[in-house]
Amino acid sequence: MNPRNLFTNFPPLSGLRSIVAMLAAWSVLLSGCVSTRYKMAPEKTPRPMLLNLAATQPPLEVMLNMVIIYKGPGSWKRAAFWDEYVVTLRNQGNQPLTIASAALADFAGVRRAPGDNPWALEKESKTLERKYRDAGIAFVRYTAPGGILAVAGVGFAEASLMSAGAASAATVCFIALPVYYTGVIMINHHNKVAVEKEFHRRRLGLPLTLAPGETRIGSFFFPMVPNPRTLSLRWASGDSGDETQMPLESLHGLHIKASVRASAHN
Repeated sequence: MNPRNLFTNFPPLSGLRSIVAMLAAWSVLLSGCVSTRYKMAPEKTPRPMLLNLAATQPPLEVMLNMVIIYKGPGSWKRAAFWDEYVVTLRNQGNQPLTIASAALADFAGVRRAPGDNPWALEKESKTLERKYRDAGIAFVRYTAPGGILAVAGVGFAEASLMSAGAASAATVCFIALPVYYTGVIMINHHNKVAVEKEFHRRRLGLPLTLAPGETRIGSFFFPMVPNPRTLSLRWASGDSGDETQMPLESLHGLHIKASVRASAHN
């Protein structure tokens, strides 16, 4: 269908302001039709608990401040198919230090690199999710280890309200189909750009060079990995270089069904 034909049944509007005003009004009514893939999390999302796990191998000092998971405390995207590892990196030496790469090892020791594209990262997480489950692993998106990252689920009443809202929105979409297409496309594009902007604002790009004494705080975005074992950073400074590994025993149980975790400890 030619996009120009979407408005053939509507009278012409006077000027750009009228068009913007119309789309803004319809966007409120059609918000339930907008893709949840690009929506931000509610403003009242609980703050994540600090982990403050540290690993020091001079001249590099690494601290894992927190891990933000799917629909968990600290989430800024409504449904983020990735794990955000928020770290503090410090160069304790007197020469520049370059972090060349990072890796997250899962329970089997398979290493995953951080992603630099949110949509590719979500696709990778969904692929791994199917593979884990096909292998008999009780993978879940939202279960956290021992309540450290306690995730609030959607209750029955809230789910019912969401379903009712979606039904109402579908009715509006049917009645105003041409405006729906235009409005939703514009809103989805705006939300997608907002997600990408925030993702890159938070992300630590690699390679990353720290000046002597410099401290940097940011995030590595990894695909969702159950029972992660280590977070590793490969670095070089002057004539020396190595890989610093941070054990992640305290994250045991991450993305593993709670009932399976409980039976394993009994």
